[in-house]
Amino acid sequence: MLSSKRDNSLVTPRIKKARMATFAGFMIMGALFYTWSVGVSAFRNHLGMEGSLGDLNFGMVALGIAIGGTFGAFIVGYFVDRFGPRTVIRTTLLAYPLSLIALGFASQYTFALMFGCLLGALRGSVDTALNAHGVQVERFYQRSIMSAFHAYFSLGGFLFGILASYLAGFSSDSAIIPFTVAGVSLALLSLLTSQFMLGKDELLPVNHKPPHSAAAPTARNWKVLMLMVAFGALLIAGMISESSVSDWGQEFLVRETGMTISTAGLAISFFTGAGFIARMTGDWLAERIGAAAMVFCCGAISIVGIFLATLSHARVMGMAGFALLGLGLACIAPLMLSAAGRKDPANSGRNVGIVNGIGFGGMLGGPAVYSYLVSTYGIGALFYMPLVLMSLIAIFGPLLMRVKPGASVGHPAASAAANNSEAKI
Repeated sequence: MLSSKRDNSLVTPRIKKARMATFAGFMIMGALFYTWSVGVSAFRNHLGMEGSLGDLNFGMVALGIAIGGTFGAFIVGYFVDRFGPRTVIRTTLLAYPLSLIALGFASQYTFALMFGCLLGALRGSVDTALNAHGVQVERFYQRSIMSAFHAYFSLGGFLFGILASYLAGFSSDSAIIPFTVAGVSLALLSLLTSQFMLGKDELLPVNHKPPHSAAAPTARNWKVLMLMVAFGALLIAGMISESSVSDWGQEFLVRETGMTISTAGLAISFFTGAGFIARMTGDWLAERIGAAAMVFCCGAISIVGIFLATLSHARVMGMAGFALLGLGLACIAPLMLSAAGRKDPANSGRNVGIVNGIGFGGMLGGPAVYSYLVSTYGIGALFYMPLVLMSLIAIFGPLLMRVKPGASVGHPAASAAANNSEAKI
């Protein structure tokens, strides 16, 4: 039976503001991510990458975004631990929307590839920094709230996806309008949001216990690192599957079901809207059925969504399949990143960076494989790889989530609550 008693003595008005700022930060990140997704077809048309003849070149731009994302996600964790999350978020969260504007104005393939790498690096940096900040906020609340943070990623994507779909209707030959509107408005919002993030001196102290032997901390650290690699492997499957929708989903629906660019963009918004619902309820559900069962459900629902989207060429069924896929993929990332951050709070930035970096790194092969599948077998084969990956998640994911992490360190109350929470999920 779950206890309803929680110690909220650490939750001050300042921490509540930091929590709201984290919600806003994830919303900005999701809005930018899915503004890009909805603008993909217009972006391709602007650069002469229409249809199957442009698949290879676009795949290289997507690969550049993935390379930049991996680099940014890996390196920024060190800076978060060194300078605190607010300093890092203040810089990256402002630069990210500005990079989207630059990508929209790119008129040549070389510049598009260069700005794509920049956008990817900032995307990965913001992702790691915000997740690390979310882990620190969780420590004050002494319970998992990471899925709720990620829900606002989906909410931002849903709202701005609809806006971008509307703006895309003004021109199918350029993404300048949706990219600029989103970039300017979200850059201004990021300036306000970053002020309320936690600085390094505001984080909950971590009190390390003296080791019994010199070998103990080294052995424990290696166990932590190996567990991070395992979490990262699960994250790879989720992120590669999500990139199939974010990078290729609109084009898939346009060419397979005959949807207009604007209607296909609306289907992407259904994908993100379903993800928002799943993430808003994800923490509550995981606490009750357990993380292992939660991961299995994520994989199973995603598989059903893939079958609906690919086996039927009807527009309504395609939209329904995308919604189910969004529902299934939504909680994989927050489950992995929250577990990674709680394992070792003193190095949460590093650990989240490792898991996130592995996830982004796994995406390096995604664009290449998608380009090959689409070029060789047609865009109808787009979801072959996500189908395999989600099957592996459903089979092996629950086994990994049952591995019990080591004892947490830090504030006594927070540590006790974290251990109790991990035991339940």
